[in-house]
Amino acid sequence: MILIPLAPATTASVLAQRLREAIDAGRWRPGELVRQEQIAAEYGVSRIPVREALAQLQSEGLLEIAHYRGARVSRPRAVEIDELFDLRLLVEGDLLARALGRHDQRSLRELTRLQDRLEDADDRLGWISGDIAFHEALYGPAERPRSLALFRQLRAPIDRFSVQALGPGTRKQGWADEHRQLIAAVAASDAAAAQAILEQHLQATRAVVLAACSGDGEN
Repeated sequence: MILIPLAPATTASVLAQRLREAIDAGRWRPGELVRQEQIAAEYGVSRIPVREALAQLQSEGLLEIAHYRGARVSRPRAVEIDELFDLRLLVEGDLLARALGRHDQRSLRELTRLQDRLEDADDRLGWISGDIAFHEALYGPAERPRSLALFRQLRAPIDRFSVQALGPGTRKQGWADEHRQLIAAVAASDAAAAQAILEQHLQATRAVVLAACSGDGEN
């Protein structure tokens, strides 16, 4: 991985984005130490923006910071995964209900296009970013920016874990079928069917992530 030094005036938010991308790319595995002095040297910045960037990633649930022990990439536990999915069911169910009557032919075509691309994804990052794009397009017509931001926040810890533990081939046909069924239910304005499919989709995803977490040695 080639690192490009940042300008001295680089803000902590820009550095946080670089580090977020590095975590996505698998530079650090869950539980691995992220060293402040190494980051400062590699990106050509002082310790102050490094500390601020790490604190920002901690607030997003991507890092765990302990005094005198440094920062480590978060490794979700089973109880945390359960809580995240319980919250996702609430937030995404509400977003879907609000978006349902606002979809039109253009937005439905966009959902189909995104799903076509998602099914062609053959790398972990492309697969996860494609899935995020599909769900954001599904919920976007609700026009609830705070709820969408919460949706992204709830996904983040699981997505980073999934980059390491899962892949495009994981339950590929099941995910594709459920996404296509969601598109059909939205096109038919069938709220009950759409909610049932979304719940099935998220519960199946929960089971896959929990199984991967257990296999990674967590409980």
